[in-house]
Amino acid sequence: MEKNYDARTDAATQPPTDNRVLDSPQNAPETVRTETVAPRRKGFNWIPLAILAAILATGLFLKRRAANNAAAPVANAAAAAPAFPTVRVVPVELGNIAQTLQVTGALKSNQNIDLGSKISGRVSRVLVNEGDRVQRGQLLIELDDADLRAQVAQAQAALSQAVVRFRQGVVGLPAREQQVSTGIVQARTNLSTAQARLRQALLNESPRITNANSQVQTAQETVRTAQTRLAQARETARQTQQQTVADIARAQAAAQASRAALRDVISGARDQQIAQGQAQVRLAQANLNDAQTELRRQQILYEGGAAPQASVDAAKTRVAVNQAQLETAQQALSLTREGATTEQVTQAREAVRQAEAGVSTAQAGRSRVLVAQGEITNALAALGQSQAGLQTAQANLSQIPSVREDTRVAREAVAQARSAVVQAQANRSQIPVAREDINSAQAGIQAAQAQLRQAQVTLAYARIYSPVNGVVNTKLTNEGQTAGQGAALLNLVSLDRVYFEAQVSENSVGQIKAGQSAKISIAAVSDKPLVGFVSDIIPTADVRTRQFRVRISIPNAPRELTPGAFARAALTTQTLGNALLVPEDSIVQSNGQSVLLLALKNGKKAQVKRRVVQVGISQGGRTQIVGGVRSGDLVILGNSDLEDGADILIAKKDSERVYQK
Repeated sequence: MEKNYDARTDAATQPPTDNRVLDSPQNAPETVRTETVAPRRKGFNWIPLAILAAILATGLFLKRRAANNAAAPVANAAAAAPAFPTVRVVPVELGNIAQTLQVTGALKSNQNIDLGSKISGRVSRVLVNEGDRVQRGQLLIELDDADLRAQVAQAQAALSQAVVRFRQGVVGLPAREQQVSTGIVQARTNLSTAQARLRQALLNESPRITNANSQVQTAQETVRTAQTRLAQARETARQTQQQTVADIARAQAAAQASRAALRDVISGARDQQIAQGQAQVRLAQANLNDAQTELRRQQILYEGGAAPQASVDAAKTRVAVNQAQLETAQQALSLTREGATTEQVTQAREAVRQAEAGVSTAQAGRSRVLVAQGEITNALAALGQSQAGLQTAQANLSQIPSVREDTRVAREAVAQARSAVVQAQANRSQIPVAREDINSAQAGIQAAQAQLRQAQVTLAYARIYSPVNGVVNTKLTNEGQTAGQGAALLNLVSLDRVYFEAQVSENSVGQIKAGQSAKISIAAVSDKPLVGFVSDIIPTADVRTRQFRVRISIPNAPRELTPGAFARAALTTQTLGNALLVPEDSIVQSNGQSVLLLALKNGKKAQVKRRVVQVGISQGGRTQIVGGVRSGDLVILGNSDLEDGADILIAKKDSERVYQK
């Protein structure tokens, strides 16, 4: 077993200055070892083992001697160095701490109950006797309840009837509301449709009347145009007929003149013949002028739409015929004057041929008369159509009263639809009435329920239960007696409201507040304390003892508690959280001040720092420090004589020796 040497007398225990490990075999000091030799067994030869042990011991001795000779200067240097005490430290911790106040007192109960009946009736059963313990809710007394049960059944029947009326109203209300809503929607839809029809009728009335009048005017104008066209066609046909007859007559006259001229050419010219030729030239010139004038007139009529293209073509043909007749007459006159030659005869014959061709052409002009008559037929047909259109347009005028009648009917339909909307909206007033009926039925249910509850409550009054956990103190009635309303039947002493009343001095009462927790110790009931809280502080002190009464409620008090029992309580007067806590025995009193010795680390060593602190509350060997230190500071335990600034070593292992003077 290793020896322990005092730090002040044996320098071998101090840390070496050259950082050598002291517990190595080479550097360890020489110690006396005690070897235990096992018992020698029979029949075993120990001589070889003894020799081997001697050899090993000799080698070990020589090795340690060499090591001691080498470590001697180091040991001497260590012995010359100063020795530092090794101390045990604890950190300043953050934690919760509470302050308690010890008080004494007794258990009390302030509830003594006279139990009576709330109704009058005959007592049918009494289930307890004096001295019996009872529990809260235990049946104690029964009254005759036959009449009360009948009243409950009657109230239940009335409630059922009220529920039926209410359900009927509730079921019928949605259908009635839906009917009213549907009627309003339908009435509004009908009103919208009627208004749309009225707008359409108003939109159609004016255009239809205007259109009918316009159609009549257009038809009348068409009839007048057709009549004008018919008159022009008739006039054109008459002129064409006259012109054709005149053209034929002139062509025949020209043919006769050409024949006469041919005879004269053949027979020789005379003065009368020359004069006649001149007359023919003048006549042909006059006809040509007349034909050109007629052509211009027909072109004007054609451009104005009063004459057909055939009339213009006929006028052009007439101009061409008259032009040819003029040339023939001039040639004939020239032949007459010059005398007949072979060529003249030939020309005269040619003139005759041309004149006869002119007769054929003039006779062919009769087709224009047919064309003009066809124009008359077309004009008559157009006139008939326009007259029929006029009759149709005039017939449409007769529909104007019908159109106005449609508008009037549409107006009446809108008025009727509006009345229907007003009536449908007026039906809404029936909904509040139906709802009021439901509310009335619901109120009837509530009234019936109230009557039923009252009947049930009255029926419940026929059974009298214990309101508390307690003891029957006095029995005041028996079976068969009549119980009056409010008359006392039993007297109970409650065990539920047993509380602890403590006597507190005037110096300590200021530390107590309502709601503070307390641990109550009652030796007669249990070894474990009961949990309670301060419920009331009587502000008046006892004149003789100058102490105040404090009531402490016990919520989960056991039934074994009896008033009058002695008890003690520990009141928690103050609880602090996150307080700076140190061991109570680490505080040093110096010159009336509380001092803590702190260890301030400085490399491998530490220094002592004496710090004056303010002490708070203490509990369970721990004390609160108010300022002067921080959480985690190292507090030195014991060693109260250490000087401020002294160098120390902090113990790291429980097996390491701790310096204490």
